[in-house]
Parts: sequence; C-alpha cells; structure tokens
Amino acid sequence: MPGRHLPPTTHLTPGDDPPMNPATAARPAVPEDADELLRLRVAVLDGGPLTDEWRTTFRDDMRERLGTDPNLLSYVVPAPDGLAACAIGIVYRGYLGPAFPTGLWGRIHTVATDPAHQRRGHGRAVTTALVEALKDRGCGSVELRATAAGASLYRTLGFEPLDGYMTLRPGPGGWVR
Repeated sequence: MPGRHLPPTTHLTPGDDPPMNPATAARPAVPEDADELLRLRVAVLDGGPLTDEWRTTFRDDMRERLGTDPNLLSYVVPAPDGLAACAIGIVYRGYLGPAFPTGLWGRIHTVATDPAHQRRGHGRAVTTALVEALKDRGCGSVELRATAAGASLYRTLGFEPLDGYMTLRPGPGGWVR
C-alpha cells in the first residue's frame, strides 16, 4: 500500500549487510544487463512457476525499459563474471496527501547478491543507490518486503516494519469471479 514500509518481496542472504566497502560502486543498470538481472532475479524468487515464457517476458521487459522508462529503476554492482548484485524498484503514482506531497511512492521489488559475491557490501550498495534514486524521483516513501535474512540490512538503512498486508492474485485460470 502506498505510504507504508511493508513488513520484513526483497531478498538478501544471511550476512549480506556488512558496512559499505568504499570500493563497492553501484551503477544504473542498462539494457545489456537484462540477462544478468534475470539470473539474479530467478535466484531469489520464492513462488510462482518459472516458465520459459516468464523468463523471456522479464528479460525483454528489462531490455526495453531500462534507461527509457523513468519509473523503472535498477542499480547493479558489476563483477568480472557478470553482476555481483542488483536492486530493482518501481515508482508508483498514487493520490496526494500529507505523506505524499508528490503523489509518488517507490517499491523495491528485488535485491539479490550472487552467492559468490556475498558479504562484501554489494547488497547495501545497490539498495542505497536505489533508495536515493527513488527519493530523487520524488517518492514520499519507499517500501519493500524482506526475508528475515535481509531485514537487518534494511533496518540499518532506516526501514521499519509497519502493518501487514494481504495480496490478491489471479489463479492459473485467471481471475475468478
């Protein structure tokens, strides 16, 4: 829900929250990062079938929108063998209110660090860069869901749990009436 930090969909693995290493530099993702974003995204998904159609759709969407859609933001830490980490978020427009003077709010949908690159501050680097970009876009709040393993990092960045929520999604046959 807009304006709320959600309770601890974003994932990190245990110990992925050391202090930021000054040598860790996050950069905005570009369309050429789409395959690696898919690889990291698949690694943290915890529901839903990962069909070839889903994979193709996600990859093609990233290729098309990164760098052109101002409401899709992603930051990555490069590594010699691909990407070490990524964070992906969306800017949403809601209604205006005291907590939403611009009507904008952000949601972080994915934070993932490749297991070979964990415990080096990469998760913190991409999350911090994404949060700052969402603030710069005018978001009045930023929300995420976190695994228990990632919650400590998010707390150090100022996130707090607030209320639970429920989700309504279509079943395999679509929306049931």
